[in-house]
Amino acid sequence: MSNQDTQPPLSLPVTDALDAFFNLSPDLFCIRDAQGYFTKINPRWTEQLGWTEGELLEQPWIEFIHPDDQQATWERETELSPVSPPLRYKNRFRCKNGGYRWLAWRISQDTTGQSYGIAQDVTEEQWRKSAVYRGGVQEAVKLRDQAIAASRVGIVIADATLPDMPLIYVNPAFERITGYSPEEVLGVNCRFLQGKKTDPADLNRLRAAIGEGRHCTVTLLNYRKDGTPFWNELTISPIYDDARNLTHFVGIQADVSDRIIADKALRLEKHRSERLLLNILPKPIAEQLKKFQGTLAQQFDDVTILFADIVNFTPISSQMQPLELVTTLNQIFSTFDRMVDKYHLEKIKTIGDAYMVAGGLPLPQADHATAIAAMALEMQEKIQTFFTPQGQPFQLRIGLHTGSVVAGVIGIKKFIYDLWGDTVNVASRMESQGEVGKIQVSITTYELLKAQYDLEERGVISIKGKGEMTTYWLKGTKSSSLE
Repeated sequence: MSNQDTQPPLSLPVTDALDAFFNLSPDLFCIRDAQGYFTKINPRWTEQLGWTEGELLEQPWIEFIHPDDQQATWERETELSPVSPPLRYKNRFRCKNGGYRWLAWRISQDTTGQSYGIAQDVTEEQWRKSAVYRGGVQEAVKLRDQAIAASRVGIVIADATLPDMPLIYVNPAFERITGYSPEEVLGVNCRFLQGKKTDPADLNRLRAAIGEGRHCTVTLLNYRKDGTPFWNELTISPIYDDARNLTHFVGIQADVSDRIIADKALRLEKHRSERLLLNILPKPIAEQLKKFQGTLAQQFDDVTILFADIVNFTPISSQMQPLELVTTLNQIFSTFDRMVDKYHLEKIKTIGDAYMVAGGLPLPQADHATAIAAMALEMQEKIQTFFTPQGQPFQLRIGLHTGSVVAGVIGIKKFIYDLWGDTVNVASRMESQGEVGKIQVSITTYELLKAQYDLEERGVISIKGKGEMTTYWLKGTKSSSLE
């Protein structure tokens, strides 16, 4: 056997042994340079404080100290020198989660300005020295009672070991909220706060939680001693003894009337806003517009459009007071609006004394042409019930045409659902080039109506921008014509 085989194993170099001790120590070891940065730390820093090694090394170590402790720490650090004994002090060191831990330091410095530190976490020791512990249990109880008495929410305790769960404690806030004094309520169940309008569903939830011995939060309409109602947000929590027997319930009560009233007002306002929006835009378009910014348009290939115009409205309006004029128009157009709902059509807009309606959008409608025709006939009938200042009934010119349109909302202010396309122009010409008291329809619309309605050919007329077109007068339904 060679001498090499009989040699004892070599020991670790001193630096390796020191590194092992450095990394295995339960304390927080560190080396700091003269510029105030950590240059080396052991794993305990990450384990106890949450920071990564890189995070601790990238900024001055003093930045991690609680702001209230930084001045005192600097003052102690100025006492540090290569010939001074190890420096001892405590401060609060920031954790990654935002909290702080108390560290007891022992620091030494070498001739290069580099320092070596050992820190111990003494947070629990500092906490035990707090005011509560210095005063003992009695001080803690005193602070607890003061906190409960000062609370702005009502706190009650009920005895769960007795049949009717009587109240055994109420705090001052309960008295302020309900108007009942402790003498009036101790020894009775707190159902005296309930009334006929208290929601049975919430009461049943509360009773079920009590029966099962679990937490529960409900909002109840309760009543004060003077009979005035208030909304009570009640949270109950069970208390068990060491043998897991239910002994008490703690109730936390908060008067949330202002919040409930504000929520109801907000819901009402939202409902009003929704109704206003639906008076401006069709419901499907309004729903899309809430989720979409920019141009919102869609093509519809099969739509029937109605234009109606009050005949001689301009000379008639000159004989009426402005308020009387607007009132009369409102009555006429409101009557037409009700017809729109009756026939499931879509009012597009009014332009002065003109009224525009479409069928077949924004939702497809198989009977759009016949529905528009029925409304046109009823409009001619109802307009006879409105009279001019001279006692003569108002009269309408109405035009109908069927075709494709683009419909939607454009712009970013004062939204209006409108239609574009040649079909709109032709429908307008059917009205403007019609006759008083009559309903003129294009040949396209005629083909859709001829099976159910009585129509009379007018003949070929020249339509501005379209040339010659054959048009028809809508007279009524075929059943009515037979009568």
